[in-house]
Amino acid sequence: MELKIKIDEIKKLMEIETPEFPKYATQIINLANQNAQATRPRVVGQMSKLEFTGL
Repeated sequence: MELKIKIDEIKKLMEIETPEFPKYATQIINLANQNAQATRPRVVGQMSKLEFTGL
């Protein structure tokens, strides 16, 4: 059985507000990620191999 929960629903249930960043913050964060290569599969693992184990 596949279970999908939307991000908006998770934020609502956890009472999390959407953060607001300064105008160019996302571009700077993206550049830092590219330079650090922090989101490579060898660093964070393969997303396709993740599996939901239940509640």
